[in-house]
Amino acid sequence: MIQMQEYPTPYTEAKSARKELKFQPSVLEAIKSAARSVGMDPTAFITTAALERAKEIELAQHHTALSEQQFEAFAAAVDREGKRNDALASSIAKSRALFADD
Repeated sequence: MIQMQEYPTPYTEAKSARKELKFQPSVLEAIKSAARSVGMDPTAFITTAALERAKEIELAQHHTALSEQQFEAFAAAVDREGKRNDALASSIAKSRALFADD
Protein backbone atom coordinates (compact mmCIF):
# COMPACT_ATOMS: atom_id res chain seq x y z
CA MET A 1 0.00 0.00 0.00
CA ILE A 2 1.28 3.47 -0.85
CA GLN A 3 1.70 5.63 2.22
CA MET A 4 0.88 9.31 2.45
CA GLN A 5 4.42 10.36 3.41
CA GLU A 6 5.65 9.24 -0.03
CA TYR A 7 3.69 12.13 -1.56
CA PRO A 8 4.51 15.39 0.19
CA THR A 9 3.09 18.69 -0.95
CA PRO A 10 5.51 19.85 -3.68
CA TYR A 11 6.38 23.30 -2.31
CA THR A 12 5.37 25.72 0.41
CA GLU A 13 5.43 28.51 -2.19
CA ALA A 14 2.19 30.52 -2.46
CA LYS A 15 -0.22 29.17 -5.05
CA SER A 16 -0.68 32.14 -7.34
CA ALA A 17 -0.54 30.53 -10.82
CA ARG A 18 -3.71 28.98 -12.20
CA LYS A 19 -4.34 26.20 -14.70
CA GLU A 20 -7.84 25.03 -15.48
CA LEU A 21 -8.21 21.36 -16.32
CA LYS A 22 -11.16 19.42 -17.69
CA PHE A 23 -11.50 15.71 -17.03
CA GLN A 24 -13.80 12.96 -18.10
CA PRO A 25 -15.97 12.18 -15.05
CA SER A 26 -14.49 8.68 -14.71
CA VAL A 27 -10.95 10.06 -14.73
CA LEU A 28 -11.79 12.62 -12.06
CA GLU A 29 -13.37 9.92 -9.89
CA ALA A 30 -10.26 7.75 -10.23
CA ILE A 31 -8.08 10.72 -9.22
CA LYS A 32 -10.29 11.52 -6.24
CA SER A 33 -10.24 7.90 -5.12
CA ALA A 34 -6.47 7.62 -5.40
CA ALA A 35 -6.01 10.95 -3.60
CA ARG A 36 -8.23 9.77 -0.74
CA SER A 37 -6.22 6.54 -0.54
CA VAL A 38 -3.05 8.47 0.28
CA GLY A 39 -4.74 11.14 2.40
CA MET A 40 -4.46 14.00 -0.08
CA ASP A 41 -6.94 16.35 -1.67
CA PRO A 42 -7.29 15.98 -5.47
CA THR A 43 -5.50 19.25 -6.23
CA ALA A 44 -2.42 18.30 -4.19
CA PHE A 45 -2.51 14.80 -5.69
CA ILE A 46 -2.62 16.10 -9.29
CA THR A 47 0.06 18.71 -8.59
CA THR A 48 2.37 16.20 -6.95
CA ALA A 49 1.91 13.59 -9.68
CA ALA A 50 2.45 16.14 -12.45
CA LEU A 51 5.54 17.58 -10.75
CA GLU A 52 7.07 14.13 -10.25
CA ARG A 53 6.50 13.30 -13.92
CA ALA A 54 7.91 16.66 -15.02
CA LYS A 55 11.08 16.00 -13.01
CA GLU A 56 11.40 12.51 -14.55
CA ILE A 57 11.07 13.97 -18.04
CA GLU A 58 13.58 16.75 -17.36
CA LEU A 59 16.08 14.23 -15.99
CA ALA A 60 15.58 11.93 -18.99
CA GLN A 61 16.19 14.84 -21.37
CA HIS A 62 19.48 15.79 -19.70
CA HIS A 63 20.82 12.40 -18.64
CA THR A 64 22.49 9.74 -20.73
CA ALA A 65 22.90 6.24 -19.37
CA LEU A 66 25.31 3.78 -20.95
CA SER A 67 25.88 0.15 -20.22
CA GLU A 68 29.39 -0.74 -19.09
CA GLN A 69 30.21 -2.06 -22.56
CA GLN A 70 28.89 1.11 -24.23
CA PHE A 71 30.84 3.31 -21.82
CA GLU A 72 34.06 1.40 -22.45
CA ALA A 73 33.59 1.82 -26.22
CA PHE A 74 32.90 5.54 -25.74
CA ALA A 75 35.94 6.01 -23.48
CA ALA A 76 38.17 4.16 -25.96
CA ALA A 77 36.92 6.36 -28.82
CA VAL A 78 37.62 9.52 -26.81
CA ASP A 79 41.13 8.33 -25.98
CA ARG A 80 42.04 7.43 -29.58
CA GLU A 81 44.05 9.81 -31.71
CA GLY A 82 41.69 11.76 -33.95
CA LYS A 83 41.78 11.70 -37.74
CA ARG A 84 41.89 14.90 -39.75
CA ASN A 85 38.68 15.63 -41.64
CA ASP A 86 39.62 17.99 -44.48
CA ALA A 87 36.02 18.81 -45.39
CA LEU A 88 35.23 19.77 -41.81
CA ALA A 89 38.43 21.78 -41.45
CA SER A 90 37.59 23.69 -44.65
CA SER A 91 34.07 24.39 -43.44
CA ILE A 92 35.35 25.69 -40.10
CA ALA A 93 37.88 27.94 -41.85
CA LYS A 94 35.14 29.40 -44.09
CA SER A 95 32.90 29.96 -41.08
CA ARG A 96 35.66 31.75 -39.18
CA ALA A 97 36.37 33.93 -42.21
CA LEU A 98 32.72 35.03 -42.30
CA PHE A 99 32.85 36.24 -38.73
CA ALA A 100 36.40 37.57 -38.61
CA ASP A 101 36.87 41.08 -37.24
CA ASP A 102 38.62 43.17 -39.85
